[in-house]
Amino acid sequence: MFPARRAPTFLIWTVPFTHRSSGVRALFRLCHHLNARGHRAAMAPAIADPRALKAYALRARLNRLGLSALAGVAPDGLPPRGWRTPIHDGPVGDAIVIYPEIVTGNPLGARRVIRWALNDPGLIGGETHYPDDDLVFVYDPLKLEVISAIIGRPLGPQHVLWTGLVDPAVIYPDPRVPKTMDCVFTYKGRALRERFPLPAGVEAREIEQITPTAAALGDVLRRTRTLYSYDHYSNILREADICGCDIRTVDAEGRWHDPRGCGCVPNILWYDDLQATYADKFADSRFVERFVAEVRRHWDLGAKDLGH
Repeated sequence: MFPARRAPTFLIWTVPFTHRSSGVRALFRLCHHLNARGHRAAMAPAIADPRALKAYALRARLNRLGLSALAGVAPDGLPPRGWRTPIHDGPVGDAIVIYPEIVTGNPLGARRVIRWALNDPGLIGGETHYPDDDLVFVYDPLKLEVISAIIGRPLGPQHVLWTGLVDPAVIYPDPRVPKTMDCVFTYKGRALRERFPLPAGVEAREIEQITPTAAALGDVLRRTRTLYSYDHYSNILREADICGCDIRTVDAEGRWHDPRGCGCVPNILWYDDLQATYADKFADSRFVERFVAEVRRHWDLGAKDLGH
């Protein structure tokens, strides 16, 4: 996973990989899918120390080659093997840089910038207005209207950049596993948790405390009867559904309810065929060509300009 001999066409800003963040998973999966469709893409980790960045790139390369254990390299902060996510530790050059909405400004100094709103701009960090030449995409089609209002410019369906995030290697149902516990998930819902307790009589384990890896998350969800979530906008709700959990989220008035089909804002997008299609959606790279077509249109670029 050293930088490619040829400079990448797309550089994707990221923090080191963590399975706990759907946003981080989305950034790495986008890189994987771009490379799978023949477009040169790489990750640009937000690591300021050049030596630390080179060490991270080396760890990533060893992990990809299956040499992590032999070299005594911990897989912490690295994506699963098989993901095509090279680490770039060189100059940006003419690469198009993709920032999630939490990033303020243009820290990599790119000439062309894509903003990918994985959540509401400004909610967790970042800005709410972007330069006119920045190309803006949203992850969730349900967010087109609200994000258009936040950034002050209209976004249409061509600005949706969505990829499946539920990894069937670790998230899958297994009815043979007995469901022996209830769990609670907080993440972005800390303010709600301070206001509203769990329903009376519920004893639930903190799922963040017992799932240090993606594999552990799958194992725990398959053993969970009910997942109580203070975060109404999280991919873990889909993962719990797939693993056969009952799901309860709390609204702004403190009412616990099933989020599948509720009218709460925000809510994740629930697909009727989630159980049957999530594995295919995780592997499907066809969305890349629609994304690249919009990039070309926005900056009037030809195929040669994008190195493809």
